[in-house]
Amino acid sequence: MELILTLQCKDQPGIVNAVTSAILKCNGNITENQQFTDPQSQIFVMRTRFETDEAEAACHQILARDLDRFDSALTLRGADRKKKALVLVTKEDHCLRELLYLHDLGELPIEIPAVMSNHDDLRAVAEG
Repeated sequence: MELILTLQCKDQPGIVNAVTSAILKCNGNITENQQFTDPQSQIFVMRTRFETDEAEAACHQILARDLDRFDSALTLRGADRKKKALVLVTKEDHCLRELLYLHDLGELPIEIPAVMSNHDDLRAVAEG
């Protein structure tokens, strides 16, 4: 199974080492990783995708325990779980049509529970 870990905490030494070590304890193999530290706020953000044969709950427990010392906001989810996205539109239709088209093709892996607008102009497009 593929899992995606997202992490946010105050930047400090050892975060990447702790994350990769915890993933290894889950029998995980990292397939994708991005990280960034905001220079002004010194907030560290990391997104790591990894493969494992361990259960999601077991990996979450290991990661939460091993990363607790960083006082981080941590989420772990299956890579196949779609995120929900509220689409906000105005009078122009080209962006909404493109999003809905890509979604219908399966090329935009999100769930669209609602479309909101400050005008009724695109109601038919959103409801169609």
